[in-house]
Amino acid sequence: MAELLGDDYGDNPSEYSLGRDHGMVEFFWQRPEPDSPWAGTHFSVQAHRLRYDGDTVNPAIVDRYGAFSGPVPFEEVSALLTERGVPMTEVPYPLDPDELRAYWQPDSRTMVYVVAGSYYGITGDVYKVTSPDRP
Repeated sequence: MAELLGDDYGDNPSEYSLGRDHGMVEFFWQRPEPDSPWAGTHFSVQAHRLRYDGDTVNPAIVDRYGAFSGPVPFEEVSALLTERGVPMTEVPYPLDPDELRAYWQPDSRTMVYVVAGSYYGITGDVYKVTSPDRP
């Protein structure tokens, strides 16, 4: 990912897992043994970080898509996905049902988490997007 997003990132390593933080976007790898090669597992987009600092978006992403002025309303995302024929289905989120809603995209197996209460931000804003772990 450094080839695409540059070398300004933070690593969160352990013997068997590695998380690499490129600002708003994070990538994750795992391996079964310390000498084994890393295998990519998933990524996440931490959209809630837009509440704090617009500079959290990696410059390569800004160059390609433009500046992000703040939190992203799920209503806008949902409307664009509906326009493109991409269905999202709300699914239960038992970990914190009063504060977050979860939406599932079955074809990509991607989850979108949306603020429902006030603890994680403003109701209706996208909190994060996560890809599925590898099969």
